[in-house]
Amino acid sequence: MNLTQTAQVLAAELAGMDFEHLPISDYNKQYIRRMQPALSYYLKIYARCLTEGMQLAGVAKIEELSLVDYGGGCGFFSLLASRAGVGKVIYVDLNPRSVETVRILKEMLGFGPDVIIEGDAYDLEAWLHEEKDKPQLIVGTDVIEHIYDVMDCFYNFVSINKRIAMIFTTASTPYNPWVKRRLYRWMDEAERGTGEQPNYWTLRREYFRKKFPLASDEELDYWADITRGQTYEAIDIGIEENDLSSTILPGPHNTCDPRTGNWMERILPIAEYRKFATIIGYRVDVGKGFYNERRANRAASLVCRLLNGLIRCSGKLGLLLAPFIVLRFRKKGA
Repeated sequence: MNLTQTAQVLAAELAGMDFEHLPISDYNKQYIRRMQPALSYYLKIYARCLTEGMQLAGVAKIEELSLVDYGGGCGFFSLLASRAGVGKVIYVDLNPRSVETVRILKEMLGFGPDVIIEGDAYDLEAWLHEEKDKPQLIVGTDVIEHIYDVMDCFYNFVSINKRIAMIFTTASTPYNPWVKRRLYRWMDEAERGTGEQPNYWTLRREYFRKKFPLASDEELDYWADITRGQTYEAIDIGIEENDLSSTILPGPHNTCDPRTGNWMERILPIAEYRKFATIIGYRVDVGKGFYNERRANRAASLVCRLLNGLIRCSGKLGLLLAPFIVLRFRKKGA
């Protein structure tokens, strides 16, 4: 059975599971509920990541591959990698609810990631150094747009293996104008609107109020404005250094939860990713995503097939139509 077939068989198996009655968190039930109508689509994306990841890592046989599923969420990519015969699958996620979900699914299904780590890039690096383990590939699906400090994360990754290959999918594409318009609206709602309760601007303003109870409303408003895209920790450093300007490019709409540093679908120009890659001696290639052709509505399915055909045949112009992009990082000279 090839990888595409394996992905579709697993998608059918997962689609038939009753996740609502599993002892997993409501957070993950809600996440899986959104995925279930299009599981075959997501598993197809994961299969592509695995295929391209093997090429990036220079691994010919899947059983010789050791990979990290970074920010793995509910673990469906790890499940596919395990079912496909990947030699070693290391799952990492910061959310304890997602980690517990993956443990439960692995126990129920009888397969899954070989290693499950609750934590971030620092925790992953520490575990791998202790185990003297050097995976060849890191895969992140819909995660890079949420990482607070991407450059810091890359430093951790290359400390694991100086030639490690990395592949990330992200719907936060800087090319597609329709996608950008929708994501900008979400960001603006999270920052000053009702997309998050309380919104991020209000959270920062209240943080300053607690720090400086005698400050005027004008001062609080100003400080909340200029610290968009900063965590409480970054704000504290700015206060100590008497400089509240951001050290991380926020962009015109990008905003993050100041409590966690989780970006709200952050969109970065490709030039920024290329800059990050150059610093660590890597280069980055951009691949075009595709639409879900398996839809209940036949007209919608036809439109998606037509769009995918245009994306495939139109070279770089297809990036303007693609619903997501694939970022492929490899060591220069590899």
